[in-house]
Amino acid sequence: MECRDRLAHWLLELVLEPVRALAADADGDSVTVRAARGSRRFNLTIARDDDEYRWSIHEVAPPGKPEPMPLLEDQATEALTDPEYAFWVGWDTIQQQAA
Repeated sequence: MECRDRLAHWLLELVLEPVRALAADADGDSVTVRAARGSRRFNLTIARDDDEYRWSIHEVAPPGKPEPMPLLEDQATEALTDPEYAFWVGWDTIQQQAA
């Protein structure tokens, strides 16, 4: 594994840590992580309702830049059973819509 691949894997694990913790945390009801697609930035939120998880995305401006127009926003139409799976469905949505 190349150094670049190791770094990408490590960064992904850092992002997924709070998402995975949401399943184990009885008090937590949502977690928001920052995701990037090229120069675009997104808040990807995973919300829990009992044993169901839903994702939502909201495009945000990079530090020091004006808000992008139009903003990309989307959310889950169906509940999922795993917070990490909800993250990946949200991530796939970013990949498809922000291409």
